[in-house]
Amino acid sequence: MKTKTTTNLLKSALLLGMISLSMSCNVSVSTNSGNKTAEHLNEVGKSTQKIRNQIQFEEAGGLKVESAFLMLDKGDLVAEDNIIRVGERFKLILKLSGWQEIDGKVHIGAGEQLLNSNNVAMLRENDLFANTGAVSEEDAQVITLTMEVLNTETIYDFYQTDFKVWNKNADQHVYGSYQFKLQK
Repeated sequence: MKTKTTTNLLKSALLLGMISLSMSCNVSVSTNSGNKTAEHLNEVGKSTQKIRNQIQFEEAGGLKVESAFLMLDKGDLVAEDNIIRVGERFKLILKLSGWQEIDGKVHIGAGEQLLNSNNVAMLRENDLFANTGAVSEEDAQVITLTMEVLNTETIYDFYQTDFKVWNKNADQHVYGSYQFKLQK
């Protein structure tokens, strides 16, 4: 006889078997020539549309989103329809200002949650920077959160990524979300 806990564990294992995802994060962007992230930050920063890909957010504590967009790992901007191919890595790029620093350093937290169109959480990372020390205020200006959908047997109508970035030493945060679709 299966208990409710056993059934839930089996459902979780089945769900993980159906879709493989990965998330990672990074701070700072080199301004070296040929760096696509730096080039796109410059391009988006000069445009009238500084927030792209239907990215929604709220800011608190003086932390400001200067620009936000999605970019494929290979360097192209994600089109406004936010359609991603299975196995394609893509990044949320956030340019932030207004960090409250202590001794020139900021201790960043960042988390993501991926929901399918049935509002079921498929992946959750509470703090991608949990094992990272404080960084310079300058390096904290650009946050990159990377996601990859490796394979899937079930493709949902859409996926929603909820994200949060915060200052662990001050009452500052940005909470936001965006949706994407997988190319069938």
